[in-house]
Amino acid sequence: MNESEVVRGDRAHPDNAPEVSVRTTSTLLLYFERRYGAARLADVFRRHPFSLSLDYLRTATNFISLPFLEKLADVLVAESGDAQFMRKAGLFMAGPETLGFAYYMVRAFGSLEICFRKTVELSSSFNRVGQFEIEELARERLVLSYRSSTRERHRHICELRMGQFASFPTIWGLPPAEVTESQCHVLGADACRYHLRWTDPLPMWGRYIGLLLGSVSGVGASILGLGHPAFSVTALSLAGVSLGSWLDLRREMRRKDEALNEQTHGMMGSLEELQQRYDEMFRINVALEDRVAARTRELTESNARLEAALAKQKELDRLKSEFFDNVSHELRTPLTLILLTLDSLLQRGPEVFAPPVRQHLETMNRSASRLLRLINNLLDLTKLEAGKTKLRHEPLEIENFLSSLLVPFEVLADKKGVALELEGHAPTPVQVDVARLESVFQNLISNALKFTLQGRVTVRLHEDDTWVHVEVIDTGVGIAAQDLAVIFDRFAQADSSGTRRFGGTGIGLALVKETLELHKGGIDVSSELGKGSNFHVRLRKGPAPVRETEPEPPIEPVLLRPLGRSLDAASLLEPEGTPVVTAVEALPVLPPEVEAGPDAPRVLLVEDEPEIRAFLRQVLKPYYRLLEASNGEEGLSLAQKERPDLIVSDVMMPVMSGLQMLAALRASPETVDTPLILLTARQEVEAKVEGLTMGANDYLAKPFSPREMLARIEAQLRLRDAAVRAAENERLAATGLLTSGFAHEVRNPLNGLMNALLPLRESLTSGTPDIGMAVAMLELIEECGQRIRHLAEGLLSFVRTGTKAMAVDLGASLDASVQALSWRLSPDLKVERDYQCAEPVWSDPGSLNQVWVNLLDNAVRAVAKEGGCVRVATSREGSDAVVSIIDNGVGIKPENLDRVFQPFFSTRDAGEGTGLGLALCQRIVLQQGGRIRIFSEYGKGTRVEVRLPLEADPDRLLPPLLSDGRVRQHHWNT
Repeated sequence: MNESEVVRGDRAHPDNAPEVSVRTTSTLLLYFERRYGAARLADVFRRHPFSLSLDYLRTATNFISLPFLEKLADVLVAESGDAQFMRKAGLFMAGPETLGFAYYMVRAFGSLEICFRKTVELSSSFNRVGQFEIEELARERLVLSYRSSTRERHRHICELRMGQFASFPTIWGLPPAEVTESQCHVLGADACRYHLRWTDPLPMWGRYIGLLLGSVSGVGASILGLGHPAFSVTALSLAGVSLGSWLDLRREMRRKDEALNEQTHGMMGSLEELQQRYDEMFRINVALEDRVAARTRELTESNARLEAALAKQKELDRLKSEFFDNVSHELRTPLTLILLTLDSLLQRGPEVFAPPVRQHLETMNRSASRLLRLINNLLDLTKLEAGKTKLRHEPLEIENFLSSLLVPFEVLADKKGVALELEGHAPTPVQVDVARLESVFQNLISNALKFTLQGRVTVRLHEDDTWVHVEVIDTGVGIAAQDLAVIFDRFAQADSSGTRRFGGTGIGLALVKETLELHKGGIDVSSELGKGSNFHVRLRKGPAPVRETEPEPPIEPVLLRPLGRSLDAASLLEPEGTPVVTAVEALPVLPPEVEAGPDAPRVLLVEDEPEIRAFLRQVLKPYYRLLEASNGEEGLSLAQKERPDLIVSDVMMPVMSGLQMLAALRASPETVDTPLILLTARQEVEAKVEGLTMGANDYLAKPFSPREMLARIEAQLRLRDAAVRAAENERLAATGLLTSGFAHEVRNPLNGLMNALLPLRESLTSGTPDIGMAVAMLELIEECGQRIRHLAEGLLSFVRTGTKAMAVDLGASLDASVQALSWRLSPDLKVERDYQCAEPVWSDPGSLNQVWVNLLDNAVRAVAKEGGCVRVATSREGSDAVVSIIDNGVGIKPENLDRVFQPFFSTRDAGEGTGLGLALCQRIVLQQGGRIRIFSEYGKGTRVEVRLPLEADPDRLLPPLLSDGRVRQHHWNT
């Protein structure tokens, strides 16, 4: 066998050194095998590099070294995961598997004192590195010490020894001895000292004495001739054994009674002590509860104060937000008037104003634009502080974005003699809010140009695995070291002296920093006074964070963004000298005295500020006929009475706001489709979304350009006219469908009439007139004429619309529609009718017939297979009449179900429809107080459900489909 060596101290030990007998390890292996199985024990020895095999360790005459025993103990404890493994394994020492025949000899004739003494005397034969010594041995108590010539590395072997000594009482079926350790040489003591306590077994000699006395008595009885020798000896021996056993059991029971009494007294003492401790704990608990109650009251009062403070803070925040909203409106209103007036004046030709006057107007325009920008920055900063800012992430190619952003700055840089450059490669697109990032770099570049009197301004791009880096580097005046720590603070100035050369509010860089932090990015600055500054922006790469309020990003990255008024570099830097000419060509402005003609569209202007209303009147009156209102309530009344072609309204007004007026207009059938443009000083996305969601057609933020307003009004009126023409085309198509059916139906009676005229002429012009024939032909002609008259009246009633509701029989109306489409029905198509609602509905019959024809025509087109069926049914549900038109045709795809009522949407091939049929059907049904829904399963068919009110109201007026010969545009909502 190859021996591996373990170094301990200054000498080497082979693993099979004669230090510890393998009898010591036998308990370890036996317990592990019993507890975890022989296969796992073999697997442990296979996985760990032991130099000694299991067979070697199971041979009782072999020895091992102490280091090997410690290594084996470490492995077995780790494999078992049981911290008490060594103590439990030691308890297997006093068993027949370990002691062999000696176990039965000790059990029959030995005692615990003998076991302990012999174990200590024989310890040198199985442990040659240590020595046991009995310091005290008394009845049921032992003090034992162990001194080792080699210090053990850990306490595993100590635990094994304590378990082995504790196991001896188990030989007699007693519980293991209680072993405590008062000191340990592993922990630095000179020796290990163990204290053992146990319960001695009772001597069971009564049965043996009884056996001896019984045998002697049997021999004596047989000698005296009292009985047969074998019988006498056997009987008396058994009687003696029984009597001795009874005496042994009696003594054992007495001893157990005494032990139980002692335990009872001990338990009573413990109970008394526990009662005392319970009383103490109860008093402590009562005191603690009092303290907890007092503390709870204090915490409740503190929470109440905190909640009150929080509520007060929230109220202050709300009041601050309202204040800024109101200030925004109040500041933007005069600014709007100023900018509108200046814009209108600047649009006039150069012959109107002398050059000095025009230069003053341009200076005023730039100053007003700068004031507007400062107000916007202050409001943006307030929204960031209140946490109300939501980002609209979209992919952005930063290089192209910066290239377009630098264009307006290049003219100013050339004028100042400063080089403006963009360096670096195109990095990975980043997910950002483009409008807010635009403001960030607008601010940084404008600052760099402002503070650079000569040299260059460089915008440098590069990227790494995590970030896209943008550096704005200038050779300007630089920033003092003491100012670098505060330049990103709100309202801080790098030069706060009374002689500072450059103006500013101290908001710009604070807004830059908070905007970048909102993007999970950052900004740093390094600067040296007199040599320039470097602003280093970091933008994180990767996908945008998912938010419910964020829109889906566009598929293609944004390449550039056009610059508007707020991004005018000239207004940012306020250069003096030659004014900047805008790239947008001015629209011709008509003289103020010119007024629109009688055929011009009518526009209702709702604005509470008299100055703005007067200015807008001057702008709009050359093009439109104007109606004016000073608040929402007055505007609503005028709109319902005059029916204007378009409404322009402010949002914040007294009595009734623009949004409240908008809600009332959309709730009224007479004004539901009137185009409306909102004017407001609030530029937040949420405000625009709120207005558009409520039904506004467009949204114009103050201040705005008069040309922009005129363009938006014209766009809405053109959209309205386009919808009018499309609706008229759709109605003409439905009428054409009806006239085709009428022509088909009138052909038969017309042929009969023409065929009767020739016999009538012959009978009247012959030499012998046939009066009977003439009368018969006249009757046939009269019958055919009646049929043609009925068909004509039916067609007129079918297409005639009115403004007053009348009773309409649903069955007759549906039958007329089916009859009108009968020429379109193929022979295999079956039309089923099931009319369960006999009550009439109050509606316009011509409009309803148009709905039925459109729906039935769609159903007939959808059924293109053999065995096709269209079912027309009516029923009553509560106060509604329900009309269902069901087909088993191709159905509608799920992705198209939400779009079928949208104008101009069609599932037919190009050229086969305008896409307005269902939109008009919905509009007609909604105007008549009902609702329409479509249920469909693709490939299996469609069910259209129309609900109409049954309440009898003959005086109810219906909103006309036609007004001044045109169908009104409708704001369709499904």
